[in-house]
Amino acid sequence: MRRKAWALSSVLKVFVSKVDPNYAQPWQMCPQRTSTGSAFVLDTKKRQILTNSHVVANATAVYVRRPGAARKFKAELVCDGKVCDLALLTVHDDAFWAAELRGLEFVDVPELQSPIAVAGYPVGGDNISVTKGIVSRIALVRYSATARLLSIQIDAAINPGNSGGPAFADLEGGKVAGVAFSKNVSSSTDNIGYIIPYRVVKHFLEDAESHGTYRGVPSPGFFTQDLENPAQRAFLKMPEGVSGVMVVKTDPLSAAHGAVQKNDVVLEVDAVPIADDGTVEFREDERLEFSAIIRAKHVGEQVHLKLLRDGQELCVSYELRAKDHLVPVLDAVDAVPSYLIVGGLVFAPLSSPFLEMVFGGGGGRRSRRADIPVPVLAALNQNKTRKGQQVVLLVQVLAHEINHGYRYSVVPCESFNGTRLHSLRHLAHLVDGCDQPFLNFGLEGGRLITLATADVRAAGPQILSTNAIASDRSPDMALPKPEDEDWDTAAAVDENPAGGLTGGDSDGE
Repeated sequence: MRRKAWALSSVLKVFVSKVDPNYAQPWQMCPQRTSTGSAFVLDTKKRQILTNSHVVANATAVYVRRPGAARKFKAELVCDGKVCDLALLTVHDDAFWAAELRGLEFVDVPELQSPIAVAGYPVGGDNISVTKGIVSRIALVRYSATARLLSIQIDAAINPGNSGGPAFADLEGGKVAGVAFSKNVSSSTDNIGYIIPYRVVKHFLEDAESHGTYRGVPSPGFFTQDLENPAQRAFLKMPEGVSGVMVVKTDPLSAAHGAVQKNDVVLEVDAVPIADDGTVEFREDERLEFSAIIRAKHVGEQVHLKLLRDGQELCVSYELRAKDHLVPVLDAVDAVPSYLIVGGLVFAPLSSPFLEMVFGGGGGRRSRRADIPVPVLAALNQNKTRKGQQVVLLVQVLAHEINHGYRYSVVPCESFNGTRLHSLRHLAHLVDGCDQPFLNFGLEGGRLITLATADVRAAGPQILSTNAIASDRSPDMALPKPEDEDWDTAAAVDENPAGGLTGGDSDGE
C-alpha cells in the first residue's frame, strides 16, 4: 500500500460558529450559524495556523481538528486580513502540538502546467480530500471589494469547505504553492479555481509580524486609461518608442494628489516600464496590470514613478496609503453597522455590506443590483473629498402617525434644516442640538421630510418599544466629533445633483 504523505497530517478541519452583523436592521445581529473550512500548520515553533479570513469571519468560536483525530481543539484568531482573505490562528493547548506536526513550506509562483494537489475538507464527507490539477494561469483577481491581487488559477476542484486549505506544488515534500480561497461559479465556466500565492501570503505575514495587525494593501491614488490610440499619444507629446498610461483622476485624500496630475503619462513604476495597455512584464510570455507592483508594497512605503508631463519627463515619489473609500467596502475593516432613528426615520451610512444584505449578490442570495437606486449606485464610483465623509441614507420609515405619508426607502439624505451633511454622526449632532420647531430632512432630488420636533421627542420611546429596538442609535453615534473632520466645510458646500458628492473614481487598476 502507498503510504500517506506526511504533509496531509498538517491539514486541519476548521469548525466555526459565527454571528454576522445585520446591516439591513443594524440594531440587531443575524441568527447564529455554523460552518466548516480548512487550514494548515504554518509554523510549529510560533504555533501558527493559516486559513482564509472568510472562514473565520465574525466567529464566536473556532475549533480545529487534525486528520484522523476525534478531538477538536479551541483555536484563537491572531491576525485577520480581510483584504487579502487570510487569517492566522493559534492553539494554546499543548496537547495539540504534542502530536507529530510539521509546518508546511511555501514555494514561489509555479510555472504554467505545473501539477497542483488541493487538500482540505470540502462538502460531501468528513475526512480529508485531495484533488489534483495544474496551474492554468497567473492573473490579478478581486479578492475583496478593495483590491485585485496576484492569484494562481488552477483546474483542480475547489468546493465549499476547501477554503483555507493548502494547494501543494509537491505533496510528498510538503511544498505549498498557495491557499485555496475561491472558484468561478459562472454557469458558462468549468474547473476554474483560485489559490493565494506565496507573494500575497508573505505580504500578510510581514505585516502581522511587524505591526501585530494587517493594514491592507496600498492604493496607487490615481485612475488611468490605456494609451493605444495614435492621435491621443500625439496630443500628449509622447515620443516614438515610449509607452505608458494616462492619468484621468487622482484621489483627493491620497499622497498622489498633487504629485501626479491629470493628463500625466505614467511611463514607469519603480523603474519597470509600463506598456500602452497598462501592463508590465511578469515572466516570459506573461504580463500583469502595473498596479500589481504597487499592491505588492506595504502601506507607508514609497513608490517611484517616471512621468511625462507636457512632453517633459520627470520623476516623483510619494508615500503609499490604503484607499479611504467614500462607500465602505468591508465589514470590520472600514464598515460598521451604524444607525440613527429620528421619529421613525432610520438613517445609516451607505456601505457595500449594506447593499449586499438589502439587494443581494453575496452569500448565495440572488443579486437585485438593478433595484438599487441610481443616486446610490453613482456614489459607489465617487472619492472622498473630506476626512470622515459619508453618504447618509434614509433606509426605511418605521410607521407611526408622526411620519404618516412618508414612504421612502434607501434614499440619500443630503441636508438637515438647510445644513449639508458630512456624515451620520454629523446628522446626530445636528438633531440633538436642534432648537427649531421643525426637523427638515433634505433628500436627493430636492424632496423634503418635515417632522415636528416636539412630536419626534415625545413619540421616540414608543416607536422604539413597538419595534423592539433598545436604542435610537448605534454606540458609535455617541462618540465625540473627530478632530480631523471638518463639519463646517461640509455645511458650506453648494448644492449639486450628486447629493453633495464631488468627482472621483477608483484607483489605478
